[in-house]
Amino acid sequence: MEVTYSLGEKRLAGRVAIVTGGGGTNSIGRAICLRYGAEGARVAVLDINAAGAARVADEVVAAGGSGLAVACDVTDFEQVQAAVKKVADTWDGRIDILVNNAAFFGGMGAFRPFDEWTVEEWDKMQAVNVRGMWFMACAVFPYMKAQGYGKIINISSSSVFEGVPGFIHYSTSKGGVIGFTRCLGRELGKFGIRVNAIAPGFTVTDAQLGLTKDYQEWYVRNREAQALNQRNELPEDLAGPAFFLASADSDFMTCQTLLVDGGVTPH
Repeated sequence: MEVTYSLGEKRLAGRVAIVTGGGGTNSIGRAICLRYGAEGARVAVLDINAAGAARVADEVVAAGGSGLAVACDVTDFEQVQAAVKKVADTWDGRIDILVNNAAFFGGMGAFRPFDEWTVEEWDKMQAVNVRGMWFMACAVFPYMKAQGYGKIINISSSSVFEGVPGFIHYSTSKGGVIGFTRCLGRELGKFGIRVNAIAPGFTVTDAQLGLTKDYQEWYVRNREAQALNQRNELPEDLAGPAFFLASADSDFMTCQTLLVDGGVTPH
């Protein structure tokens, strides 16, 4: 599904946004990058996949926005610091918005009982999905503090609320994201920095398609569980909530989690 935004007012004009994990071909990160670009933000696409980051940054530019591709492994603090500095040096020393979207998801195979995941698999999941967010927040904080304003948006998951069996390391990491969001928001409020999370439901991304290729019944099951059950959730369904949390409309909102799953889990 491709969405074209026709907007009279660019609500994020002048803002500098970093979106981690933005280099996917059919992904939540890409959808957010395109929406931010359409809203006038200068968008830095960070991804461990340099080619993917470049492709999405080019899409932002082709649509009339400003895009910058930065290769970055969010588990490497030196890379994170260098990436954030590059963005700030490129665009007036500013960092206004951080979307912590980079996550490890389907690279370890399908669903398994909790005691069959290895220590290495467990640790990698936490390193990317939780520690990477901490690294990014540490790196952008000095810029946002100096400005007296900033928006940090962390991507969690509805699996935290559902308790999905067989994928405990992922759901645990995404539960950690909610705790991280609440604590960080409490700490950074005095600096004018808002910290919120989005918890997507079962979303038809390339990563999800790869993970569930042998579980096609999940698409029907999840759609039927939604209150809005006409279709499955798409990456573009997260772009609007991500824009709201980045915009001035949510300036008095922090430490909160938006659950966007079509009504599967009222919260």
